[in-house]
Amino acid sequence: MSLLAAKIVSTIVIVLGLSGIAERAGPALAGTLAGLPLGVAIVFFFIGIEQGPMFIADAAAYTIGGFAATLCFNLGYWLVSSRVHRHRFASAIGGGLLAYLIAAVAITQLPLNVWTATLLVAIVAGLSILAMRGHENTVIGSRVKMTWLVVAARAGVAVGVVVAVTGVAAAIGPRWSGLLAGFPIMLFPLLIILQFSYSPEDAYTVIKSFPYGLPSLVVFVLCAWAVFVPLGVPLGFVVSLLASMVWLAGYFVLKRRMAMMRDAEGG
Repeated sequence: MSLLAAKIVSTIVIVLGLSGIAERAGPALAGTLAGLPLGVAIVFFFIGIEQGPMFIADAAAYTIGGFAATLCFNLGYWLVSSRVHRHRFASAIGGGLLAYLIAAVAITQLPLNVWTATLLVAIVAGLSILAMRGHENTVIGSRVKMTWLVVAARAGVAVGVVVAVTGVAAAIGPRWSGLLAGFPIMLFPLLIILQFSYSPEDAYTVIKSFPYGLPSLVVFVLCAWAVFVPLGVPLGFVVSLLASMVWLAGYFVLKRRMAMMRDAEGG
């Protein structure tokens, strides 16, 4: 299989899987799982193969900074969609992309390293949680019928972003490659799917839940920064992905135990 075909197939499988989870288990879980480094992992793997592991190490700080821009995308999407009722769908997409672009350009002007970038993401994630605290989580009732058109729409955006970012990496350099790797590759089409197929409130539930899974993305990039060069891309990719999955699993275990403690106190 060629690299291009591998990019397309892996991206389609992941984005369709996430949207399926949203329909069956609810947007809140899908929003948290969107914090898995699925999109950035695909981008890092193929850029690492094509440009070398040192390119990934150089791009890591601005990839983490790009997650702050993703949070701005989410907030821009939510703010516009919740306030504009005419052409709401197109306006929400435009508002989110504009917020992402403004944040990304601002971040390129900052002298970031992986630690200051992590601090920046933590601050913006906290602001996002505060902004969305009043939104009630939703659960999807009846699911839309799957057709080839629906499948194509779900996969098309994600494939386009992955292929574009990995294709232009050498031309735009590590800083912008890192920022674009932080673009919400999986989250963007998931929001479009939920708002177009169901309701804006389902998309808002994903946005509300996303910051809780976001540390998994940061853990992946920090591990990639540390191990891609000494271990090589394939092994470094596996180690980084496992570390991020362990982190997210720990979050779910802690969340469940806290819920059990609250239930016990309430009983």
